[in-house]
Amino acid sequence: WSKAENNWNQVCNGGLIVGALAVAETDPTYAQDFVPLALQNMPVALKNYAPDGLWYEGPAYWSYATEYLVYGMAALQSALGTMGNLEKSAGLDKTGLVPMICTSPNYGFLNFADAGENSKSDASKAFFYLAKIYNNANISNYAHEVIKSRNLLAQPHHVLWYQAPTTTIPTRDLDTYFKGKVEVVTMRSAWNDPNALWLGVKGGVNSSEHSHLDLGNFELEAGGVRWARDLGSDDYNLPGYWTMGVGGQRWAYYRLNSFSHNVPLLGNKNQYELAKANFIETNLNTATPSAVLDLTEAYRDFSSKSTRKISMIENRKAFLIEDTHTLTKNTEVAWGMTTANQIELLKGGKAILRNSTITTRTLEAEIITPVGAEFTVESATQKAPEKLNTGNSRLMLRLPNQTREIKIVVKLTPKMS
Repeated sequence: WSKAENNWNQVCNGGLIVGALAVAETDPTYAQDFVPLALQNMPVALKNYAPDGLWYEGPAYWSYATEYLVYGMAALQSALGTMGNLEKSAGLDKTGLVPMICTSPNYGFLNFADAGENSKSDASKAFFYLAKIYNNANISNYAHEVIKSRNLLAQPHHVLWYQAPTTTIPTRDLDTYFKGKVEVVTMRSAWNDPNALWLGVKGGVNSSEHSHLDLGNFELEAGGVRWARDLGSDDYNLPGYWTMGVGGQRWAYYRLNSFSHNVPLLGNKNQYELAKANFIETNLNTATPSAVLDLTEAYRDFSSKSTRKISMIENRKAFLIEDTHTLTKNTEVAWGMTTANQIELLKGGKAILRNSTITTRTLEAEIITPVGAEFTVESATQKAPEKLNTGNSRLMLRLPNQTREIKIVVKLTPKMS
C-alpha cells in the first residue's frame, strides 16, 4: 500500500500522517520517521488526479481516497504550517468539482468502477477544505446544495473547514471532458433542475483497480429517472473477484463483465481485458454537443476500427448513440442497455421505457440504423452467490452474421407529460 496507485495510498499514508502528528509532542520519532516517507510515497497515487481531477476508481472511491488525503494535508498544515507541497499535485485544484459534474440532477453518481448500486453523492468532508485552499466557491456551494437537497446532517469536518455559500453562483459548464487514466464525458441540459437530461460516458482502461469491462458505457437520467444504468459492484468476497487480467475470474461475474453494461457486444464476448479507449473527438458546450470514443482495442478480435459517438440533439432534449464497426470476420454485433424500468416493444424498431413510480415519465428508444431492425428484451437476472439484479432487464438489438462495416444508430428521447 505504501507506494500503491490506488486509494490505499491516500488512506494509509494520510492516516499515518494524522496519527504520527497527533502524538508528536510525546513521541516525536513517529512523525520524524513516517511523515517524510508518506510525503515521498503519496505522489505515486496523486498523479492519477491529473490533469483534470477525475479519480480513476470512480466517483464513489473519490470520497474515500480524497478525504484521507485531505485529513493528511490538514494535519500537516495545522501542525507544521505546510502541506508538504501535496497541494501542488496536478489536477488536485480541480478534483473538488468532479463529484458535482459526475453526478446526475438527482445526485446519482456516474456509477463506473466498483461503486455501490444506486450510489449517490454525499456532502464529502473534503469539499469545504478543497474549496478553502483553492479558493473555489463552486466546490463549497455544491456541498451546501447537497446538504440541503438531500436533507443530510452536517458533520464535524463541515464545521471545522466551513465555507459560507456565495450569493453569486460561479458559472458551470453544461458539458465536461475529463482526461487521465480513465476518461469521462458528461452532458446535461441544465443545472439545478431535477428534471434535466444528463448523460455520462466512460473511456480509459479495462485493467485498473476496480475496473469493469465497460469501455463506452453510458448512463442516462432524465425527468428524475435513471433510464440507462450501471448495476455497480458485486460481493468483494466472491472467489477470484480480484483476479484481473486476460482470462481473470473477475470477468466471469455479470456485474463486472461487458454483458451487464451499456456497451457494444461483438461475437457475444467480453471486451478485451487490457483494452484502452480514448476520446478522439469532443465538441462540447455547443448547441449539439458530441464526443467520439475509439473502442478499437476493446473489440480487436472482431474489428479493425470501432467507434462510439454520443450526441445531445434537438436543443438538448434527446440523445443519439452511433456505433460504427469495421469487421474483420463474420460475427454478431449487438447493442445493449440495462434498465430497471418497464420495457414495451413496438414494431418499427421502437421501445417505450416506463417508470413504475414516476408514471408521467417515459423514454422512447428508436433504432434509426439499420432500417428494419427490432429491439428485444433480455433478463439481467443472475443466480446466487452473485447479486440477483431483480427488477433489471436489458433492451437489446442483435444483428447476426454481420460483415465489413456495420453502423448502429439509436435515438433516446425522454418524454415528460
